[in-house]
Amino acid sequence: MSLIIITRKKELIQYVDEQKEKRKSIGFVPTMGALHDGHASLIRQSVSENDCTIVSIFVNPKQFSIHEDLANYPRTFQSDSELCNKCKATVLFAPTAEEMYSLNFKTEVKVTGLTEVLCGAFRPGHFDGVSTVLAVLINLTQANKLYLGQKDFQQVQVIKKMTADLLFRTQILTCPTVREKDGLALSSRNRYLSPEGRRKAVAIPKALALVAKAFLAGERSVNKLDELCLTELKNEKLIPQYLEFRLISDITQKCEDTLSAESVLAIAQFIEIDGSKTRLIDNIVLGNDSSQIDALNELIKRALG
Repeated sequence: MSLIIITRKKELIQYVDEQKEKRKSIGFVPTMGALHDGHASLIRQSVSENDCTIVSIFVNPKQFSIHEDLANYPRTFQSDSELCNKCKATVLFAPTAEEMYSLNFKTEVKVTGLTEVLCGAFRPGHFDGVSTVLAVLINLTQANKLYLGQKDFQQVQVIKKMTADLLFRTQILTCPTVREKDGLALSSRNRYLSPEGRRKAVAIPKALALVAKAFLAGERSVNKLDELCLTELKNEKLIPQYLEFRLISDITQKCEDTLSAESVLAIAQFIEIDGSKTRLIDNIVLGNDSSQIDALNELIKRALG
């Protein structure tokens, strides 16, 4: 069956109602387009677990500030639709901003606390836009399962909190970060990088991999792990916007001295070359679960060889 492309909310509601009447399960993968293998992995997982998979492509203006790259954000609809079709998604929902938000749209969904640290400390209002659009999209799709990537760790925590507090019945699933051969996390913004910028960006996964290697060897001192990471970044003259150890159970809480509970090390880093500036984010989960350990070992293998 070929991909169904829907651009109107009413049409999507009709499609969803038809699937629900047939007792079909629905998986949902929300995106802003410029799709890559990371998105493909989310779509394939949804296809394997649900009767139908809806992918949305919507560059959401509510999550960009006036100083950010909304106008320049890559829009590659033709190749995106081809990827969705190749991955056997059922529906591609691609509304305009005018379709998503009517002129009298006055509602904002805000999750407090979790949105005020890490990226939220530097992008005020960003997560309000994310929460608002996903609340709309979850209501439209009535999805049984929603798939997000671990690279956007804070976003995942925010959406999990929103859906729990508002009693949405959609299950939020976190899928592993997909990386390049050298460990760089796949991102739609990677295409902004010049060859020199791309070379410098490898310092991010290398720095995280050094922390992962030390953690697996038993190091738990936050200061020592932090220094390992910062030293590698300094080799490329990189100063992170933030580099923080946070508790998985509550990311509003910093890990100050010793890692004694499951934690995340999150980074935001600008790569600046010849006046071009690209903001990249990444993270690693530091815990004892076998899947977490496997992810750390895979990063070490890719980034450090």
